[in-house]
Parts: sequence; C-alpha cells; structure tokens
Amino acid sequence: MKSFNRLKWISGFFLLCGCGTMGSAWAGTPFTLAVPGATLVDYSKFGKFQGVGTSQYQYVVTDPSGLAQASGEGIYPNEQAVLTDPSYLKIKDTLNIPKDNFGLWVGDPEQAQINFYRWSTSAQDPAVKLFFVAQSFEDAQMWVSALKAYYALLVQFPTATRKNSADSWSWSASLGQKSKDHIIAILRAHPEFGLSLKGADIDIENPGADNQKIVRIHPGYFVKTDSLTPPALTDVIRRKGTGKVQLIEYQNHHWVMTVDGQPYFIKGLCYGVTKIGESPDLKNMVGFPDLDDPEGIFNSWVDTNKNNARDSNEPIVGDPALLKYMGCNTIRLYYGAKSPKSLEKFCQQAGVKVAMGVAFGAYALDSGATWEKGTDYTDPQQQQHILDVLKDMVLQYKDKPYILCWVLGNENNYGVANNANKYPATYCDLVERACRMVHELDPNHPVAACVGDAGFLDKLDQFAPDLDMLAVNSYRGTGGFGDLWETVQKKTDKPLFISEFGCPAFFNGKGEDEDGQAKYLAGAWKDIVYNRAGGLGEGNCLGGCVFEWMDEWWKAGATKPATVHDMSQGQWQGPFPDGWGHEEWFGIVSQGDGKSSPAMRQLRKAYWTLKGLWTGGS
Repeated sequence: MKSFNRLKWISGFFLLCGCGTMGSAWAGTPFTLAVPGATLVDYSKFGKFQGVGTSQYQYVVTDPSGLAQASGEGIYPNEQAVLTDPSYLKIKDTLNIPKDNFGLWVGDPEQAQINFYRWSTSAQDPAVKLFFVAQSFEDAQMWVSALKAYYALLVQFPTATRKNSADSWSWSASLGQKSKDHIIAILRAHPEFGLSLKGADIDIENPGADNQKIVRIHPGYFVKTDSLTPPALTDVIRRKGTGKVQLIEYQNHHWVMTVDGQPYFIKGLCYGVTKIGESPDLKNMVGFPDLDDPEGIFNSWVDTNKNNARDSNEPIVGDPALLKYMGCNTIRLYYGAKSPKSLEKFCQQAGVKVAMGVAFGAYALDSGATWEKGTDYTDPQQQQHILDVLKDMVLQYKDKPYILCWVLGNENNYGVANNANKYPATYCDLVERACRMVHELDPNHPVAACVGDAGFLDKLDQFAPDLDMLAVNSYRGTGGFGDLWETVQKKTDKPLFISEFGCPAFFNGKGEDEDGQAKYLAGAWKDIVYNRAGGLGEGNCLGGCVFEWMDEWWKAGATKPATVHDMSQGQWQGPFPDGWGHEEWFGIVSQGDGKSSPAMRQLRKAYWTLKGLWTGGS
C-alpha cells in the first residue's frame, strides 16, 4: 500500500522521547531491555497489508524473524527474548504470573518492570499480553517502547478483545481501538515529539450493544506535525439558539457554548447525595430534599483527619461551598429534583448551573412501562408518555436562572430496560420530536441526547437534525477519550460534552487507592481541555461532568445490602487499573465508615486534583 510508505519515524525521535516526564508522584522508572529492537518498526518490510479500510483487514507476516528482531523484547512476535534477559532471570521464580485476563492489577509505576515480565511470559492470548506489555512500558514512561507495542497491536490484532474469565463478556469491542486511544494520549501529552497518528480507523457499529460489529479497519501511520500553536477562533459560521445559552461554531469547526454572551466551559459533577441504606430497589431514595430537611446537602462537614467523627475544628460547610471552592460550575441531575426550592438555593450558593436530565425511557422510567418489560419505543402511548414527562419538566424549570441545558436519557442506546438498541431509528425520531417540542417551549436552552460512548451517532445525525449537542458517557482509561472526538466529528456536526467520566477509588488486589483515581481523572480532564475550542484537538468539546460526587453504597445491587460498602470483585468490567468498575467507589468524596451518613465528607485526592485543574485556568 502506498500510504504505508509513510511509516517512518522521525530521525532522533528516540532521544526526544527520553525527555518526557509526568511531573508528578505518578512518574514511572524506565528499565533496560536486553533486546530493544528498532526505534520504529516499518511493517511494510516484514509483511503485507491486506483489506485495508475494510472489515477483512489483516496483516500477513512474511519475515517473522526480521519482525521479531525489529520489534524488540516482549513485543509480538518477539516473545522469546525476555526468557534470556538477565534481569528477568534474576527474579523469574518470584513472579506472580497472571492466570487469566483479569488476574493482575496494573497501572502501578513502581511495579512496571515486574508487570512487564509477568505479562510477557504469561500464557495468555498474544493480543492481551501485548496490550498489557504496552501498558507496562507506559507506566514506566518508556514512551518509544509503549508506542511500538500499542501500534504492534493495532497492526496485528486490531479486532482482538479482552474476555472475562468465563469468556462471556468483552471489556472492549476492540483492543486495537484501545491501543489507538493510548497512542493518541501519549502523543497528545508529548507535543515535543512532533508526531501524530493519521488514518487509523476502527469503525464500530452500535458500540456497546449486543449487535455491535467492526465494519472498517485501518491501522494508520505516523506523520510529523509542526503545529503546536492553537488555532484562532475567527469567522462564526453557525449559531444554535438565540437566547440565554447558545452554541457557536467557528470556521475551523470548533464549538463554544456561551451563557449570556460569555464563553462557558462545563466543569461539572454528576451530583447526588444518597444516605446509606437508601436504594431505588427499596424505593426510599430522596434526591434533593426539602429545605427543612437538609439531609447532608446543606449541613455537610469535612472529616479532615478521617477519624469518622466530627471534631471541634470541623464546622458545617455544606456541599454548595465545597463545590464552589473546587471550581465546579455545573451539576448534572439525571431526573430532576424532589424540591425545586432546595435546588434553587443550592445553585445560588454554589454558583452552579444544571444540566437537567429526564430518563426518556431509560430503565423503564418516564414511559409508563415496567422494568420487566422495559420501554417500548414503538408504542405510541409510551412515546406520548415520555414526551409529556419532558414537557412538564421543561415548563417547571425553563425560566430558572440555573438551567444550562436539557439532557434526554442516559445511555439509552445500551438498551437497559428499553429497546432503543433494537429500534434506533424509531428512538432517534422520538428524540427529534422532543427537540422540536422543547425548542418551541424554551428557546433559551439547548437540548442534548445522552449516549453511551459513540453509540447512535449516525442515527442521531440522520433522524434528529434538531438535536443541538451530544452528552456522552465515556470510560476509556487514564489517558482520556482517545479517538472519541474524531469519531464524533466524522459522524455528526454536533458538539459534545462528556456527561459521565470517572474511576473508582478501589481496586482489586490493592484496596482503596486515591492516587489511582486521581491520576485517571486528571488524564481524562486534560484530554477534555485539549479538545475544547481553540485547543490543539478537534475543538468540539464543551466540557465534562465527573461521575460522581459521593460514593453510593447501594450500587452493588443484590450482592450486598445498601448498608454495606462493597469490596468484592466489582460490578462490571472496564478500562480501570484492575479491569473492574466498582460501582460503590466512584465518589470523589467518601462517606467513611458510614456512621455519619449522609452529612460527613472525606475529601479524596481526586477532589483536590480537580480543584487544581478547575481553578488553575483550565
């Protein structure tokens, strides 16, 4: 292929890579490889690219020994060099080799070399091994080796998945896509390398749904880029909205949200206070309480020494003050509030606006359906019920000064207690009807539809042209959101904000880990800023909302009662250090031992990390 003649590394790139540092306590320690291999592998010399740009793509190796030598130690197909590495031989008898795909905690810079030996000598699938070898290099800040390993996976195993132990569920639709995301994150964090990945494309239909499939694969190529200067925002080509909140598109297709004529970048939290023992399953959850029943929202206090008791030097401060202090300007509410008066008081004190949500049929809510049957978007009566609930909400809140936008649904494309994934066109047509209704009722605020990752982008673009923007729940790892921005830009002309991103503060094999959570959130936020208008990224990002404010002890479901903080394996598998989403540990504040719930706050390192990012000019 002609385009693969561009697979050439820039001369001296290896030396440049040595100068990059994280500048934090998370910095890793590089280690020496017995067989370092080439600075970059030119895959066109060792094999043939077939079916590039189609679902039939494959790379066929014609010179395996040459490829192994060029790849270097631990990078497929060079799986033998590590066995004679003197450093490995010294400690090989003490290694805990992973027995399955989720059998080893990763992401600890101090363990990077040991993790490299563990994974490179394990008996796991070559693609899974390669992914974690790459991550071990990344943890050690061995950027060249990490880029080589991630790109090796993108070229040789783009459709591989990381299965769970029972082989019944895949963590990602494609490890190739995850590798691309890591490459993008590394190059974004190190503009001094002067490189970018071009043409790489793993196009997935219905991502996250049962019927997802990969329809196009292109491993891409590295090119030199000299652009380190952010583009100027000139020449407005489009405005969405004429009222209080507007979306403005510039000639370079960057988007800016304005409130009262001033730029507004969402620095948000998915906010909620759930008293220990409350659960939707028990039908006793409160939400925003009445003013005369503060229940931890206005009477919260900070347990500064984390002794699970309120000392004399720990006054009541209230959540509004805590959010204001950290620089939060937006809260996302999924389903309105029990007490609009409390919400108004909260927003006034905190200085925040609200991304106001409605279930729109998600989880069988707002449609009149039962959980067992789920929302049926083909049922006219249920459609009307959904629209009526939305209309009531808009009429109730539209003139409130704290409203920022309306958010329809929450990951409805995944089909949890609804059939949107089976009838995407019908669902998106209902979104369009909702947008037209809301615009007529309230011209002052834009409408977003919440999707899980990159789901329904084509269908929303086709069937919901009046939708103003996207709200995207995305969990892709410490480095941020990878090609999400590019994917959205390719498939729709709408801007987006990240309506959920987060990381648990608990990992299998390590217990509570505030550092790991803070590192994850910092990487994600830096990617959000990189892709805002006027940045070096795609310019279609309007900000993001961290999931979530406070731990919720009911989220382990039936496995643990709502009065117990779950410390089991986790509820779902995902791109976190141990491969698991521990649903009860996503809060940037903890409830400690739970005895002073819901008023006590133990501020995790993630709180302080976000405060630094949000009040430091980003």
